[in-house]
Amino acid sequence: MLTTPVALGELAAGDERPTQPGRDLHWVVQATCPAEWWVYLESCGGGFFHTPAGLTAGAPAGEPVFGCLLHGDEVIGVAAGVRSRCRFGLRPRHVYFPTVPAVVCLQRRDEALAALVEVLRIEGAAEVAVDSFDARWQPEVASGEAGTGARIEYVVRLKRDPDELARLYHKHSRRRLERGMRQGWYVRTLEGHEAQLALASVQEAAASRAAARGNTFQVVVPLAAGASSERGLRWGVTTYSAWDDGMPLATVLVGWANGRAYNLAGGSTSKGYASGAAAWLHWRIMCSLAEQGFTAYNLGGTPASAVLSTDPQHGLYRFKSSFGAELVSCRGVRRALRPTHLGLHRVARWVATRLRP
Repeated sequence: MLTTPVALGELAAGDERPTQPGRDLHWVVQATCPAEWWVYLESCGGGFFHTPAGLTAGAPAGEPVFGCLLHGDEVIGVAAGVRSRCRFGLRPRHVYFPTVPAVVCLQRRDEALAALVEVLRIEGAAEVAVDSFDARWQPEVASGEAGTGARIEYVVRLKRDPDELARLYHKHSRRRLERGMRQGWYVRTLEGHEAQLALASVQEAAASRAAARGNTFQVVVPLAAGASSERGLRWGVTTYSAWDDGMPLATVLVGWANGRAYNLAGGSTSKGYASGAAAWLHWRIMCSLAEQGFTAYNLGGTPASAVLSTDPQHGLYRFKSSFGAELVSCRGVRRALRPTHLGLHRVARWVATRLRP
């Protein structure tokens, strides 16, 4: 565990909680998830990608990193990521955060992020990458600094009334809802090996269709797939599947925490794709989430360029925006802390390309 003081100023105007002059702000970073993490997550407005389950679903393998930003004894910010080793070091030197820190009412959130990066630099990090999944704010990217690429995410503000959710859909998508209700489609939640197989199957079908359009992608089933979806947990994942008369149509893996849910992966079988089952399944997922008190469902993201009709992912943009979703601009940042170490990686990549037959 490591702490370091940070000069971040006072809490923003309008925060009614008292501040104590002279008590600075500092990050506490550790490899184990604090027992009170749910309390911190809730008070700071964190989401799925600030949880251990979020790291399993959205980060590479590595040693977990959980950070708490303290104002005196009070936690006013949280961050979660992983540290990983490389061939040029005996200890983890590369740190990845799936999303930006969740910070309460700070006027300068970028300074809070910079202070977290400094803590990790002191601990020996060579680079820190901060991605933008379900991000509530965008970090500044300095001139000459690498970002993680502009993205768009598609967020539906949930309503308790299923008919209100259906009215958000574009006309063409609403017809798919009507088809599912007319034909008696139903939803199952899957766990274990069955969930992993179902998700792999629809992902492979989606990859095959994409390859035919010249937009190839690699099928990767998140490690979180197949986890238990039992009630009472503070965060987790649930695999939803749409069926018709014993035949699977579509499957979606959803991560959730603190009143918000995120579409992690999914796809449709050939039959489900032809009948538009994915649109129906997402509607049923949103209805279920709204009944449980969730306020937002993030359909996931695309590159910002997907809005262009010539982009390979324009079809995905049209599909996700057809649910009446709010389009949210997202951007991450990558901080290089040890140029010499990162230079070794560039040389290794250059050599590898030269040796390729």
